[in-house]
Amino acid sequence: MRHECYFCHIRTIEKLIDKFKPDENVAQNFIFSVHKLIDSNRELSNPQLATEIHRMAKVHLSNTNLYAEEKLKANEILLKEYPYWETIVNKSENPFFTAAKLSVIGNIIDYGAQSVGDDISNQIESFFRKDLIIDMTLELKNEIKKAKNILYLGDNSGEIVFDKLFIETMKPQNITFAVRGMPVINDATLEDAAQVGIDNVCRVLSNGFDAPSTLIDFCSDEFVYEYNNADLIISKGQGNFEGLMESRRPNIFFLLIAKCDPIANLLGVNKNDMVVSKSDL
Repeated sequence: MRHECYFCHIRTIEKLIDKFKPDENVAQNFIFSVHKLIDSNRELSNPQLATEIHRMAKVHLSNTNLYAEEKLKANEILLKEYPYWETIVNKSENPFFTAAKLSVIGNIIDYGAQSVGDDISNQIESFFRKDLIIDMTLELKNEIKKAKNILYLGDNSGEIVFDKLFIETMKPQNITFAVRGMPVINDATLEDAAQVGIDNVCRVLSNGFDAPSTLIDFCSDEFVYEYNNADLIISKGQGNFEGLMESRRPNIFFLLIAKCDPIANLLGVNKNDMVVSKSDL
């Protein structure tokens, strides 16, 4: 584990303690438990550590849905703005590209260590004026046309509103949208997907696990079947990228914002750059 990743996990618990303001004994027990967990499990991947840290947080903070309010708020903000962005997509010269770019931009809505600010709408507008630094949207469009079944791996609440818009722009009838099995950070679950109406445009499936990522070895049999039999996998967000980046499957496209230097360096971009990249590059 890189030292930057260690500090990222620590910022996560600092944010949770600041949010819930537990008494001093609870805060201390939580902090030292996380330090012990990380020190004893340095060989684990960052998504695995994040899973264990948030399970620990739920116990210490007596809350099973730590970011319920933030998830609801993010969904409501993006749903309110949905007609505006739908019009932008439909009137653009390349609706597929514009919808794909918005889907990537939605990845800013994160309440983990790299927490989004209160001005979500302004940040979306700001990112919309930027370019994709790695842009394989044309290749993705061609693969979508050929695929008989597509597995779309969702990431965060709020962000999934733009995923819905992107899926509607694709217009195929063969997409399964996957969400987390249980609440973790502000990642989308079945409840969040239903709130924004993704279940009205495609099939929605839980992956059966509570990692802020896609960790195939721990997901449900139903999800693993869909994963193994998909002609094309669209993976949204840095968390899913971290869980799948070593899979080397040629049919995965990663759509994300590089939110930290280690991931940015791995992708050959700068922090906060937007990426649509194929897994076999």
